[in-house]
Amino acid sequence: MKWNRISVTIAVFDAVLIIALSITAATVGPDVVKLIQQFGSFTVTVDNQSDYDLFSVETGVLTSDSTGQIIESSSKESFEQGISSGTKVKISPELSLSGEGGIYLKYTDPRDESSPKTVGICSYTESLSGHSKVIITNDDVSVAENCS
Repeated sequence: MKWNRISVTIAVFDAVLIIALSITAATVGPDVVKLIQQFGSFTVTVDNQSDYDLFSVETGVLTSDSTGQIIESSSKESFEQGISSGTKVKISPELSLSGEGGIYLKYTDPRDESSPKTVGICSYTESLSGHSKVIITNDDVSVAENCS
């Protein structure tokens, strides 16, 4: 009998602990995910809300030359699949950086194939970590960056 009470007590304690942890995870979860993303490798989510498929999508690093001019470094990566109209894609580029710089996204819109569009998606980074979200519409591009 004594062992049955102990077993029941342990089972009830375990159930209460699991419920408490589940409630805590549900309320704190999004903040924990953001914290982990902040220190992970850089990612960018591109939400193509335009009426057109995007192609020649490239992410890369911007640095400064000896005169202080901003230039594209040799660290860049192409996203070969392109991004279809109405889709959202998460890209985790393999980039490298020595010192400090920024990250850009370059893409080609079929309305003007001769002129790729470039947008800064991380204005300052030393560690190529964090994340950005880019929303592309027919007329505008908006960027929400959280990088370091």
